[in-house]
Amino acid sequence: MTTDKPDTQKDLLPALARVVRGTSILFWGLPIAMVISVMAILSNWTDAAWPMGMLMPPVAFGMLWYGLWLLGSFQPQERVWQAALGQAKLIGLFSLGLSPFLHWHHRVPDELYFAYVVWLLALGFVFYLMSLNKMLARLAAMIPDETLRVESQLFSRMNRVLLAMTPIGFGVMYLFSFMDELPEILIHGVSMAAQFRPWLFMAFVLIPVSMTMSLLWKTKESILASVFNSRQ
Repeated sequence: MTTDKPDTQKDLLPALARVVRGTSILFWGLPIAMVISVMAILSNWTDAAWPMGMLMPPVAFGMLWYGLWLLGSFQPQERVWQAALGQAKLIGLFSLGLSPFLHWHHRVPDELYFAYVVWLLALGFVFYLMSLNKMLARLAAMIPDETLRVESQLFSRMNRVLLAMTPIGFGVMYLFSFMDELPEILIHGVSMAAQFRPWLFMAFVLIPVSMTMSLLWKTKESILASVFNSRQ
């Protein structure tokens, strides 16, 4: 009695091709989503480009979810990897569902409900980046590139620490805003930080985003190099 063994090489190459496409989409989707989110809040371009302007935030966040979905066919038997990927996909789906509120908050800026949802979206994006870095570390552990594994472990951990400081810092600032007995210089600092919250958020997030994009690009290049070297 003979059993047919699956051609692992034939199954692996299409999965690696989807990983390359997925990491490429994530690489470009991260800056696109950030730029569109800021423009949707601070400018009138979503009104001028109606109805496409309203659809741009969901399209941008949809790219971030689609890029993760493409990675799902790679090593489906690895539970740790699939768990990290599933967590990122869940948070990405949450951000996608909240993304239309960017346009609605700009249309009705005095509506506190829309403002709170936008800040919830910003917090969700921070956790999305944290889960994405964790996922990239798990992905690099399955790729035969020792340099990539070391860099992914180091920079993904660094990114997660920096990103974790962002909600903590904004939470402390929010608590200080309700306290009356504070030094005058601290009161002025909190009020100034409250006025520049979107820009402070961007400043704290830009460094992890840039390092995450670097990890995505290096992962894609490592996979391409390993595929071409195996064919030689």
